[in-house]
Amino acid sequence: MRKLLVNVMHEAFATIKFGPFHTEYHRRAVDNEFKEAFSNYLETELLPQVDEAYETTEGAITSLVNEEKFCGPNSLVKDVYQFEFAFIRQGSRDEVKLEIRRDLKNDVFIPRYRHRTLYLWTQRRKEEHDRFCQAINDMVKRILEGQAGQWHCPECNAALSLVDAKAMFDLRCPSGCFNYNYHRNPETGGFLHGHFFADPSSK
Repeated sequence: MRKLLVNVMHEAFATIKFGPFHTEYHRRAVDNEFKEAFSNYLETELLPQVDEAYETTEGAITSLVNEEKFCGPNSLVKDVYQFEFAFIRQGSRDEVKLEIRRDLKNDVFIPRYRHRTLYLWTQRRKEEHDRFCQAINDMVKRILEGQAGQWHCPECNAALSLVDAKAMFDLRCPSGCFNYNYHRNPETGGFLHGHFFADPSSK
């Protein structure tokens, strides 16, 4: 059975600071009903991701917009909130940061963007992600050194898509685990600009 404090928040989330809110809309919207619904959302979607005991927590939720002119009846952003939270223990923090939307029609909270999830960066996940990124960097290094073969994703083992051309280098997982894409100097082959994207919260 979940434990509720007098402020209707689960004990793990009772440290969340709401606001300050600068519009009358948000001061009215973020009431006890809002807080209890938000607590239920976090209990269901966030709390089960914790894999180590923690000593304390801290967090905040603020509105994305802070002017009444953005809070009209047709506004697409008035119910979007910025959420940050951490489970804290000695030597480490499990953290999440996400824009969340309150869907009043269905009385639920959901990530603002469909491709993002409420993903808690635990210490274990951080370490696994570091190893994953290092494995990709090592793979790229071997490819650039001329090693041939079929390359597979270290995360899901899918066969990777590779473009190793004079002006472009692109290595990616078809399952969306990562995307390593850089424009190259056609004369030297050196990387000029691009990105290495590997975010498990947006798969």
